[in-house]
Amino acid sequence: MQNPVIRSRSPIHPALRTIDPATRWLYTPKTITALLTGLCTVVYLSRAFNPPAHPTNELEAARNGNRNAKFGLAAAALSYLCYSTAQGPSSPLVRPHPAVWKFIHGVIVLYLVSLIFLLFQDAHDARQLLKQLFPSLGVDPGERAYGSECRLYIPGHGVNWETIKATLFDEFVVAHTLGWWAKALILRNSVLLWSLSILFELMELTFQHMLPNFNECWWDSWILDVAVCNNIGIITGLWTVRYFGSKIYNWRGISEQPTYADKAKRSLMQFLPYSWDKFEWKIFSSPARFIECLVPVLIFLLFELHAFFLKFVLWIPPLNPLNTIRLLILLGMGLPATRQYYNFIECENLSLNKIGAFAWLGLALAIVETLIVIKFGHGMFPKPWPATTIAVWSVVFVMFTVTFTAWCVKFYIIDRNPAKQAQRQYPLKAE
Repeated sequence: MQNPVIRSRSPIHPALRTIDPATRWLYTPKTITALLTGLCTVVYLSRAFNPPAHPTNELEAARNGNRNAKFGLAAAALSYLCYSTAQGPSSPLVRPHPAVWKFIHGVIVLYLVSLIFLLFQDAHDARQLLKQLFPSLGVDPGERAYGSECRLYIPGHGVNWETIKATLFDEFVVAHTLGWWAKALILRNSVLLWSLSILFELMELTFQHMLPNFNECWWDSWILDVAVCNNIGIITGLWTVRYFGSKIYNWRGISEQPTYADKAKRSLMQFLPYSWDKFEWKIFSSPARFIECLVPVLIFLLFELHAFFLKFVLWIPPLNPLNTIRLLILLGMGLPATRQYYNFIECENLSLNKIGAFAWLGLALAIVETLIVIKFGHGMFPKPWPATTIAVWSVVFVMFTVTFTAWCVKFYIIDRNPAKQAQRQYPLKAE
């Protein structure tokens, strides 16, 4: 006789309303078991009932203290991650398991706390502190300038294959494309994606007097980056969203699958999203909505810029794992944070509306990272702002302000005038 389907008492997500008997144990709370297991592990590893003797040698004592400090910080971080996994806030994402996203929430909080701790150090101590994670850090790695030789054809030598090959086969070309594919999965709107793409290239031109890394050839920025890498990433990302959004899913439980092959297929499908919701951003529906849609673009833009400025002010080489870890944290945060922000701006009941935990953390991270760049970058950018850059952005700011103000006046005053609305509702008949 087949076991009855177990229905959860307080469902958080539609995917959790019906829990298959074969996987019920995965969704049964085990908070007490996790607490007791964690406490036993802490007691054993900390040697609480068998404390070691303090070394008599001063050098050995210093090494022992340093080692204990590292183990203590690691144990504290792991303890918090265990708590977050068991008791963390729910996420709009539940696949492959809600605990995965609670764990990611804990990682994001630890990253934020670490940044705040770093913010209270000076630049030298912060760089030396990172050396505790990777001994190769703590020294200025220098910056690579991509625009030192931009000629595609050199008279007397022919095609400049050396520069072309060095640019095309750069180690970050594939990562660049994958990054825009991921952004397309997160934002799911071509206008926002292309706005972000073009704005970032403009930011590179704006800050190239600060970072040699931004000094790229024009064909590298606008052809290889925008027209090729960004374009491929955005197109394939939006195609991925449309493909999975149009599929019809059968989320019957593993116990209801007739064959072992079907059971294995259903297990793998657990790593796919429960549904692919379409984001109706309605960017130009009103001035307020335009600003609401502009916020995630600006936050994404900040994170993009921070990837370059942080490694510059903290002396982190491009290939150091810290850069990859940061990008993975932001990717794990971007999916639920964007969903929560979208739900926030879509909610009409302002008295009951509040921004979700992931979106809140995303805003906090963007601000703290900006503060770190400002503080540790003090004195590292001696070159003055180019007059052309100031003039161009001043004109852009004035044009945007005038256009946006005119739109607000038209939308909120002229179009909402009672006489204007009456005329639209009851137009005069032609004589």
